[in-house]
Amino acid sequence: MKKYKVGIIGYGGFGKFLHHWWEKLDNVEVVAIADSGKHPEQDFDIEKVYHDWHDLINDTEIDIVSIVTPPNLHAEMACAAMKAGKHVLLEKPAATTKEDALQILKTQEETGMIITVNHMIRYNPIIQKFVQLGQSGALGKLRQVVVNNYAQDEALAPNHWFWNEEMSGGILIEHGVHFFDIANALSGQKYTEVYGVSNRRNELQRDRVAAMVVYNEGLIANYYHAFSGPGFFEQTTISLAYDLARVEIEGWMPLKGKITAMVNEKIKGQLEEIPGWTITQNQELDSIRDNSRPEGWGDSDSSVTSKELTYFGGVGFEVDEMVSGTFELPETKGEVYGKCVQAILNDVIKKIENKDHKLAITLEDAYEALMIAVLSSENK
Repeated sequence: MKKYKVGIIGYGGFGKFLHHWWEKLDNVEVVAIADSGKHPEQDFDIEKVYHDWHDLINDTEIDIVSIVTPPNLHAEMACAAMKAGKHVLLEKPAATTKEDALQILKTQEETGMIITVNHMIRYNPIIQKFVQLGQSGALGKLRQVVVNNYAQDEALAPNHWFWNEEMSGGILIEHGVHFFDIANALSGQKYTEVYGVSNRRNELQRDRVAAMVVYNEGLIANYYHAFSGPGFFEQTTISLAYDLARVEIEGWMPLKGKITAMVNEKIKGQLEEIPGWTITQNQELDSIRDNSRPEGWGDSDSSVTSKELTYFGGVGFEVDEMVSGTFELPETKGEVYGKCVQAILNDVIKKIENKDHKLAITLEDAYEALMIAVLSSENK
C-alpha cells in the first residue's frame, strides 16, 4: 500500500485538526507544513516547516497539498500547486470570485491533477443517506430548504480576516457555501434565481446575512447566517420539506434530527437505513383525521380526492401510514468531523489511483455552490 505524503499550507487551528486526523490513516503521512510564522513553533510536531508556501509545493517528496488559508489566497496557491505536479485538497470556498474559480478549473484541465474542495459535510452519514433518499425519489421532491445558522463571534475580533470581505468574501462565501452545497446535493437541482440581504454591525463587520435561492425544479431555499452571539447560543438547523416528509436536522456538522413521513412498506424500509433510526410513532393514514380545515368549513372538492392515492402538488403517492422518528450518530461532533476529513482525503487518493472514480464532491460542485454565494453577496 502506497503511503501518500501530504503537505499543509496554513497551520492554524483547522490545519492542526487536519494533521491530527490524517495522521491516524495508514496510507497517509503529513510530512511538511507551511506557516506564516504567526503561530508558536513549539506547536509544530513535524520535521519540515516552511515559511514560504512556494517551498512546500516545490518539495519533491509531497504528493498532495492541503490548502488551509484565507479564501482570497486559494486560487493562486491551488493553481501553483497543480502546476508543480501536486494533487490538491482545497479548503472551502474554492475561491472568492468567479474569475478565480474559473482559473482553478482551467488549471486543473490543463495539468490533469486531482483537486477537490473541502465540503466535508457531503461525507456526513446523515447527509449521505438523505442524498440517497432524494436520488431514489422515495420521499418525493424536495420542495423547501430552510437553514438557520447562529454562530459565535467571540473568537472573531474586529480585526480578524473573517470580517475583511476582500480576504474572506463575506459570510455567504466563506461559510454559506457549505449549505448551498448541501442543498445542491440533496436536491440534485440547479439554481435559477438568487437574492440576498445583509446587516452591518458597523463599518468593519457585516454580521448577519440571508439568501433566497430558487431552483429549476421548484425547490425554494432560504439561508440565514448570523455570527453575532456567544458560543452558548451556537445552533444550526436544516429543515427539509419533501412531498412525503418533513425533516429537521441539527448541527452544522449534522449529528441528529427527526422526521415525520407518509410511507408504504418500501419507504419505511428505506428510512430504517438512516443512522440511529428509531420510530417514535406510527399510525394508519385511514385512522388520522385531516385537521387542515376547521369545523364548519364545508365539504372538500371531491373531484380532486382519491381513496387510493395521497396527492402532493398534483402527484399521487401510494402511502398508507404516517411514521415519526428520530435519528442520531453515536459519535461526538469532533469524531464525526474528523472522520469526514479523513473520508475526503481518502476520496482524493481513490481518484489519484483510479481516474474513473467519481469524487463525492467535485470541483464543479464547489464552483456551483460558490456561484450561488457570489450572486447572493452581490445582490444583498
